[in-house]
Amino acid sequence: MARPKKNGRRATGIQGKSGYLYIITHNHIIKDGVKTREKVWIATGLKDTPENVKKASDMKNKLNNKREVSITDRNVTFAEYTDMFLSKKKREVSETTYSSYFYRAQRIKEFFGAVKVRDVNEIMVESFLDNLFETHEVQPRTAKDNKVFLSSIMDQAVKDGIVPYNPVKEVVINKSLADKYAKEKNSDEEFFSFEEAQLFLSKVRDHELYELFYLTLFFGLRREEILGLRWSAIDFRDKTMIINHTVTKGMTVNRANTTKTASSAREYPLTDEQIEMFNLLKSKEDANRKLFGNCYEDNEYIFKHADGKPYYPDHPTKLFAKMIKKMPELPQNITFHGLRSSCVSILVHQGMDVKSIQKWVGHKDIDTTLRIYAKVKDKEAKREISDKMNGIIPLKDYTDQ
Repeated sequence: MARPKKNGRRATGIQGKSGYLYIITHNHIIKDGVKTREKVWIATGLKDTPENVKKASDMKNKLNNKREVSITDRNVTFAEYTDMFLSKKKREVSETTYSSYFYRAQRIKEFFGAVKVRDVNEIMVESFLDNLFETHEVQPRTAKDNKVFLSSIMDQAVKDGIVPYNPVKEVVINKSLADKYAKEKNSDEEFFSFEEAQLFLSKVRDHELYELFYLTLFFGLRREEILGLRWSAIDFRDKTMIINHTVTKGMTVNRANTTKTASSAREYPLTDEQIEMFNLLKSKEDANRKLFGNCYEDNEYIFKHADGKPYYPDHPTKLFAKMIKKMPELPQNITFHGLRSSCVSILVHQGMDVKSIQKWVGHKDIDTTLRIYAKVKDKEAKREISDKMNGIIPLKDYTDQ
């Protein structure tokens, strides 16, 4: 019987131990304020044989390609460290979540910039949060989201031995500033009434994005969902539409086979009229493909420019804002996202129950649906009271004056 090999080096970064092969790497850590090098043994699961050494080396190379640069310098700036943190998070979260992280990181880097991570303190954090209100006029929720993200970065800095504690956790958002810059109404939850929605669609019926606005309003879609709508999601035979792909904006435009939450993935029945609409859109696309020839950008997206290039995520939002300004008879504080809330408003007006509405628009939390439901009912109740009071206490006739 062959004697087992002695423990030892088999190849660069590969060692044998107790009959198995291990990848040897080193982590740079800061212990008691002193930078040191720690040896790490990573099991390959491969037996210590000559033919497995090559396999272990390949595993080591793949591992090295994936490893991030270790934090070796306690003098790292906040901007540098934030980029490292983002790089790590990009592998751990969805593209939609990463998109929100990316934009929060830009404001954080803009404020802290060349400040060393180790020098960040409570006063700096307070100044950053105050600056969000005073310079960017953000909502309290946005300030809170930025604080949570900043705290996550500092938590990682504690783990990396750069700072002894997280100063963000000791800071409270300035209530007076939060109250000052809080909008009286959440514009994302402003919506058209049943009559206003009809008026809006009548005014945009000849616009190039009419179908996009119509579908957003009819199904209560999110911006990333309507822009992510592809031909493969339309079943012309069974007359259904599936929402399972989104387009969001981050450092780049992210296109992914995923939705915001599990409840966001949903299937809708389509009417004969809607099937006809999609057929017309397909014919229009085919005509554009012939018109632009080799310059046409082929893809599966339904809503795009004439040359096939998909719309940038901000396109419908900015266009909607410009259009609303030219319609003074409609609410001026409504946003493109408000079309989604308008769908809820219309369904409430039609007497649908809250749970059915929640499923239709894909709200993860029924509280969101209930909040809009309550606002619709409140508006309708006040209108009804006003009409009744007008009948009881009529205003005098001014026509002859």
